[in-house]
Amino acid sequence: MSTINPIDLLNDARERSYCVGYFESWDIESTTAVVRAAEKMKSPVMIGFCGEYLANPGRSYQENLKMYSGIVKKLARASSVPVATLLNESVDIRYACKGIGAGFDMVMFVDEKMSLAQLTSVQQKLVEFAHTCGVAVEAELGALPTANQSTGTQNEGRNTNPDLAAQFVRDTGVDALAVSIGNVHLLESKKAVLDLDLLERIHKKVTVPLVLHGGTGVDKAVFKEAVARGIAKVNVGAGLKRITISAYESYFKTHDVATMNPNHILGNGCPTDIQRIAHDKIVDEVATFIQAFGGENKAR
Repeated sequence: MSTINPIDLLNDARERSYCVGYFESWDIESTTAVVRAAEKMKSPVMIGFCGEYLANPGRSYQENLKMYSGIVKKLARASSVPVATLLNESVDIRYACKGIGAGFDMVMFVDEKMSLAQLTSVQQKLVEFAHTCGVAVEAELGALPTANQSTGTQNEGRNTNPDLAAQFVRDTGVDALAVSIGNVHLLESKKAVLDLDLLERIHKKVTVPLVLHGGTGVDKAVFKEAVARGIAKVNVGAGLKRITISAYESYFKTHDVATMNPNHILGNGCPTDIQRIAHDKIVDEVATFIQAFGGENKAR
């Protein structure tokens, strides 16, 4: 199946009362696991990578963005369910533009320190360029707090203002809007308390599909209520990495790797392969999110 236009996908989610999962991956193995879970659940899905991480100047090697785009586009075309691709949360506007040229279906630029006037101007230019190239744009208004796993604390966020959000969407022409309503980035030790009344007010004023970032830290039972109030996409990322790390930790505790054939530990795809074990854990976790999103059997 060829990739689907992300806005068609999000509009379908709104019309049929479910939300699309964007499950952020970091390599071929994790991306394949996400698509496999979507096929298992017969659900549409969005796949892609974090622009902030790929462009991080601290990386040991500069990444080839077209290669990353090529990976997700090929997986999307080979999938039996509708798949859209996203370059998520670029913190450099030039990298978001690079994502457009690389072939992602949707891009996102964020800068929570910009003034509203500055952000509006930048997003206007990004939307103009993206739409000329047939690419959709997701934006964010407000600022999510970020949790610190090591200290159990989180920094201050800024909730989305419904009136400002409506004006921002009109002024910029963005295709989807991520909102801050109590959701938290990187929250693992507890569950966020979403302000569903605020979400309802935003939904009444904003015409484009709404997006919830920080899905890892949200109680899965709450997603149905969020969907009813306009959420059409939920982002999940940190939780998938934590599951992978935990799978590796468990493997080394339960296997005497020093005496094992290295090919049995890594790369043969059999039950003793550490990557295959982590892969299966991701598949299972993505499937539970899809079920909570109401996305099961929504592929068509």
